[in-house]
Amino acid sequence: MPMRRRPPLPVLFAALALGAGLLFAAGCFGNKDTELRLGFIATFSGEDFRTGRDALEAARFAVDAANAAGQPTIDGKPCRLRLFIADDKDSPEEAAQAVKKLVEKDHVTAIIGPYASSQADAAALAADALGIPLIAPSSTAAVVTAGRPNIFRIAFTDAFQGMVLGRLASRELGLTRVAIIANADDLSSQSLTDAFAQAFSACGGRPAVFVYQDRTRQFGDIVAQALADAPQGLFLPVAGKEAVLLGLAARKAGFTGILIGGDTWDGPEVSRLAAFDGAYFVDHWRQEAPGARAAAYAAAFARERKRPPTELGALTQDAVDVLVAAAAQAGSVKPQALTKALIELPPHDGVTGVFDFIDDGNPVKSLYISRVAGGGSRLDTIEAPPPQPCD
Repeated sequence: MPMRRRPPLPVLFAALALGAGLLFAAGCFGNKDTELRLGFIATFSGEDFRTGRDALEAARFAVDAANAAGQPTIDGKPCRLRLFIADDKDSPEEAAQAVKKLVEKDHVTAIIGPYASSQADAAALAADALGIPLIAPSSTAAVVTAGRPNIFRIAFTDAFQGMVLGRLASRELGLTRVAIIANADDLSSQSLTDAFAQAFSACGGRPAVFVYQDRTRQFGDIVAQALADAPQGLFLPVAGKEAVLLGLAARKAGFTGILIGGDTWDGPEVSRLAAFDGAYFVDHWRQEAPGARAAAYAAAFARERKRPPTELGALTQDAVDVLVAAAAQAGSVKPQALTKALIELPPHDGVTGVFDFIDDGNPVKSLYISRVAGGGSRLDTIEAPPPQPCD
């Protein structure tokens, strides 16, 4: 039996976009049970399944809160939120397929997720081609939003945090030699490595980059290479589990310098380890951050879900909230109207801080630098944009 040829991707995307436009034409109007259909993509199978589970719980909490408050209102009537879930299976290809499923089968209005930059990049490409607004809550790689008018993020970018950390290492910590150990197959790890190395070099420092392959769990050799030149600091722009293994291996090898990490570190996990005492890393959200919303969100989530919220949860809450605000401002749930409203929203007082989409999908917002001390971590510095480069 001859094989059926699949249409080229641009043709497929165009056909889906046309179908989506017809499906969305009614918006929340004319339906007895009005709703704002939100797609949700995260990792539910693979190594990061716990991250997906936590993010989904936060998304459901945010959706339930909006529905209980009767938000958004369109034409004076509540527009109920409904969540449709897809698994990216820790794969960029699966993330792109998830977008197709959510649009073609579930007829979603907008999409939240994926969370990792590699998956978010693939999903963003598919969503933008279809004209569907997508918010990647924790993705930091610049490529995810670059040249894609329908794509947004809640997190700050690697360029921002890399410049802040490079300046911190040089100017505040007085380091001149820093070894960087990065994951060669992770988009965010490479993006943050480049930003940090550029900033640290501009400040007069000498960075040395060492890379390992994804799924590596034995780090003795790469750590030995990184420590051969006796660096004063070790920058680990990698996921929390890998950062822990690398940090412990470095201390075992005799490294006594400062450990530095980006936003991918698991703050509570590294803070419990004596090996990370004195380390610096980046946070998107802290309960004790300025403003009333951070603490109020933590209290409400803990009361409802019987456990403390996570950083990814706070980013997810802001993603749902800005979509609700955009629908209310647009008076519509059409994808084009939501995209336009997101750009035109006034500064949003979110759980992760005040932020604004000035002229693209990247929020202008502050970041938090945390320091590990005494079995926990504390807020050390708040850095406001734009970052200050070294002269």
